[in-house]
Amino acid sequence: MEQSLASTTQFSFSNDLLEQLVAETQEDTQALQAALKRAVPVAVQALAGRVAGPNGPATIWKLGREAYGANVLEPMAAENHAVWIDRGQALMQGLLGETYHFTAMRVATAANVGMPAAERVLSASAVAALGVIGEHSQEQNLTPETMAVWLTQEGGQLTSQLIPEPHATTTPELSAPATVPVPGSWEPVGGGQTYMPPRPAANPQSSIRWQWGALLLVAVVLGYWFGNWRSQPGGINPVVAAVTAVPASTSAADTRAGRYDATTGNYIYDTGQPLILHLANGTTQKVGATSTENRLYTFLADPTQQVDSVNRTKGWINFDRVYFEPSSTTLTDESFLQLRNVAGILQTFPASVVKIGGYTDSTGNPLKNFQLSEERAKTAMLAMAGMGIDMNRIQAKGYGGKYFITPNTTPEGRALNRRISIRVLKK
Repeated sequence: MEQSLASTTQFSFSNDLLEQLVAETQEDTQALQAALKRAVPVAVQALAGRVAGPNGPATIWKLGREAYGANVLEPMAAENHAVWIDRGQALMQGLLGETYHFTAMRVATAANVGMPAAERVLSASAVAALGVIGEHSQEQNLTPETMAVWLTQEGGQLTSQLIPEPHATTTPELSAPATVPVPGSWEPVGGGQTYMPPRPAANPQSSIRWQWGALLLVAVVLGYWFGNWRSQPGGINPVVAAVTAVPASTSAADTRAGRYDATTGNYIYDTGQPLILHLANGTTQKVGATSTENRLYTFLADPTQQVDSVNRTKGWINFDRVYFEPSSTTLTDESFLQLRNVAGILQTFPASVVKIGGYTDSTGNPLKNFQLSEERAKTAMLAMAGMGIDMNRIQAKGYGGKYFITPNTTPEGRALNRRISIRVLKK
């Protein structure tokens, strides 16, 4: 490749692709070209950083080949186009972590485009870069390892182009150092490794600038994640306001922030900043830092955390994305994803034994509530058994409205109390 990966990716946006971006973002062509100039280096550096992680070369090599095979550098059918845009966005969110929206904000500010357009450009940049990587790998017959060496060199040659050089009229808030967030690190945990996204570095030059950036980052992250990523929000995770009458079976960490969905009657949890669990069996899961999956995995993998065999009300972890149809034992379709994730985690810890607990709110007949909670716990247990977990490793028990985690006086409180939980009995 005579030109750099970043410049080739930049030039890959033909007039047809630019027109497609214009139609999708309602921004003018010149502004989008300016945004691409700043977003492409970020995407390239993020991908270059990913190859340093576990299975990184094989992952990026495969994604590149898939992107090139799908002709992502050419206008695609609407359905395929939407799929790749979603993949690009998920990839950039995973690689940049909580700096994703801060980076998008800087792109938007520098190019004078809206935040949705900046996020769309970041996604398109990642997809285009993958297409170029796939094309180059095929033409040069690169293996995953040789591709990784080349991509690392390409990433190392880049300097940030996010923010123009400060000048006399630059406001202090936007004159932060022009650094692309360094990709996160892979940290060993138990039998696997966990990808921890990077955190934005503090700017010691101005306490005012730091405070402004921190507050804005919190606002952007919370605002976005409360309504996006299939109710798997990221960013800073504030604990829900003080809860009264919390029984011993529930800790403050179990009453996480979120929102009540009046349409479904469910409580949508804030599951924290996105990260990637890399399990010992080679599989990965994209989850939130405070999600059920990550909390369960950390407990099982961390030798310093032990099962409390005396107080059996301790150690319960609420499922945050498992729901049932109203007043029934039928799981909603989206619930199977989290149950499958939990089953995958349990498979990597074959000695573990867990218990599933079912709970209801306090409205209605207590006996019927107990029976409903019992059947719901068994339904979740059988679902995971059907996913490959030995029945001898799973127990199920219903508790009705006995162990509420917040008063049942509001629809939100009742939604929080209608839940399924899991407790590790043996590691």
